[in-house]
Amino acid sequence: MSDNSLISVDFDAVDHNMRVVRGAVGPGVAINAVVKADAYGLGAARMARRLVQAGASMLTVYSPAQAEALEGMPCPVLILQPVSRIERGGSIHSMLVSGRLHLVVHDIHHVAELIVLAHEHGVRLPIHLEVDTGLARGGCTPDDAARILQAVAANPSLTLAGVMTHFSHAKTSAERCAAQMRTFDLFVDAHRALIPPECLLHAASTYASLRGSAVHAGMVRVGIAWTGYAVDGPEDGESILGYSDFRAAIRWTSSLIHVRRIARGTSVGYGWAWNARRDSTIGLVPVGYADGYPTLCTDSPQLAREQAEPSRWVRISVGDWSAEAPVIGAVNMDQICVDLTGLEQMLAGQPNGGLGAEVELYGTDRAARNYLPTIASRLGMRSYELLCRLNPRIPRVAIEAAAPLGRVEQGSFRLAVRAAPDVP
Repeated sequence: MSDNSLISVDFDAVDHNMRVVRGAVGPGVAINAVVKADAYGLGAARMARRLVQAGASMLTVYSPAQAEALEGMPCPVLILQPVSRIERGGSIHSMLVSGRLHLVVHDIHHVAELIVLAHEHGVRLPIHLEVDTGLARGGCTPDDAARILQAVAANPSLTLAGVMTHFSHAKTSAERCAAQMRTFDLFVDAHRALIPPECLLHAASTYASLRGSAVHAGMVRVGIAWTGYAVDGPEDGESILGYSDFRAAIRWTSSLIHVRRIARGTSVGYGWAWNARRDSTIGLVPVGYADGYPTLCTDSPQLAREQAEPSRWVRISVGDWSAEAPVIGAVNMDQICVDLTGLEQMLAGQPNGGLGAEVELYGTDRAARNYLPTIASRLGMRSYELLCRLNPRIPRVAIEAAAPLGRVEQGSFRLAVRAAPDVP
């Protein structure tokens, strides 16, 4: 038995990407690495350790369940979701008691619940106050935030570890980011007496953190940056520091398991969404939407253009040779078809004209049509979505220069050797 596909995670690229972030924000700004949703499906525990080694001084998750995977991390873990109760025993309680668990307070009623929580567990609870400056999601208005600051200052069970906000247009509008930052700065300046000197101020996520020091405050929160997929740049045309230097850290591969010839006029797959306009060679790859490979909705505008302008491509490799091939027809639960027409001579060295050739579903070459952000853009999606869709059952391999080879339990990483990276 062999795995149908494999996800390789390049830890050297992750290190490089963290250096890019450090270069953009400078030495005086802390880096908070966001590892929500199991580090976007790449394995939170292993990835968090690497991110801390690479310079992260705090980690962020969304829920208590996600925080459990980070027990034993040497740095604080911030939970964004409103939390009002924590059960005794277990890893979350241990993190709470040790002072490494930080919670976000979202409104005046929530701060009262956190005071009760701190009393119940006999701890002084580090909290981060989220001020809503325009996202209108979590957090509270500046007026309510002022009342919360007073409540925190008056209660010894709570300590103000951070004051934060979240930009609504981090990628798309420098003007909107600047407006929210002005609101945030005005709030902080008006309430300096209630904000301890050691309290961390933070506002910028990945794209905002690359817009310059005006939005850096004391800490930036980066997620898509460390994966290397923040390479598409700002949508408002502003120059962003270092975004073009990121290196993709994820590569998803499978293989051809069946190759056949079909006659001109033959339709392929459910709904006959693709029709052979010439005698063709098609290949079968054993991955599908159950593995997280993206599909097209039946009412998607792209569907009508799909045959002439394929949205999804793969790279077929045999030895030193490789070529791109479009995905054709409907994506199935556990298989996709690709058009190999014109590649027969190159595949001739393989059994059955290509059987066993490597298929790279998501690659690391920005210029290739199977580059994850490129596929996401064509489908009207975000890179985050494609990453988070990757099924946890797909084995992950951690790629490091001079690392030993060894298989570990499912859900963890395997290690593999490769040459030292070209980029220092």
